[in-house]
Amino acid sequence: MNDKEIAALADRIAEGRRSRKVMDFLAADTANLSEADSYKVQFAVHDRLTAGGKDAMAGWKVALTLPSQYEPMKLSGPVFAGIYKSGVRPSGTVFEKGWPIKAGIECEMVAKMAKDVTRGSAAYTAETIKPFVAGFHCGAEVVENRYADVTKVSGPGRIADDVLQAACIVGTEVKDWQKVDFAGLKGRSEFEGKEIGAGPGTNVMGSALISLAWLANRLIEHGRHLKAGDVILTGSVHPPVFLPGPGVARTEFVGLGGTEITIR
Repeated sequence: MNDKEIAALADRIAEGRRSRKVMDFLAADTANLSEADSYKVQFAVHDRLTAGGKDAMAGWKVALTLPSQYEPMKLSGPVFAGIYKSGVRPSGTVFEKGWPIKAGIECEMVAKMAKDVTRGSAAYTAETIKPFVAGFHCGAEVVENRYADVTKVSGPGRIADDVLQAACIVGTEVKDWQKVDFAGLKGRSEFEGKEIGAGPGTNVMGSALISLAWLANRLIEHGRHLKAGDVILTGSVHPPVFLPGPGVARTEFVGLGGTEITIR
């Protein structure tokens, strides 16, 4: 895509997001979008949704962390997308009717950054990223099916529109996180008391620290970087599960804590 086409697509996505209406155009408009161009569109959407102080970038999310998730979409690997300040919510948040359009839940670790992560002498690893981390919280991502048929939206199409991102729920703070075996964690989500998804910490590229280091490196490749204060959704231990209707959803990392939200 040329710059004009990228700008036009970003305009249309940003307007769709502001309207909080179903974006039935996205599948067709992004059918031939390349992975490289999809990030250009995503960054342009960020610019439009934060223009004039209407919102602000609060951090990033890691998504599609398993080959079984990204390979069918013909993507080169896991992906990332933005999180907005308006979408960072505490556990206990109630979402009123109308937004998200059709909510889903994912069980994730949330990292908070203490320092900027700029280009170093070597790529970051799970060990070398630790000094940049302020802490971890048990968290959840609220994803949103804002399309006529999400199954028809390509991988690059999802990247362009922040990979279904709606909200980042920050729950229980993880005490002594430096001693936690993130790979050994078990995460689970439930709706109205019934488990709807579960998985191990290894589903997140091996562990939450591995995915966080991956994100730091990828952002640098794209001319960006993690910043002090950023909130990071490090990836879900299970695929997104869309909720059947109003009710209470919870996520939990066994032995550590979790989150709760209500969908009206």
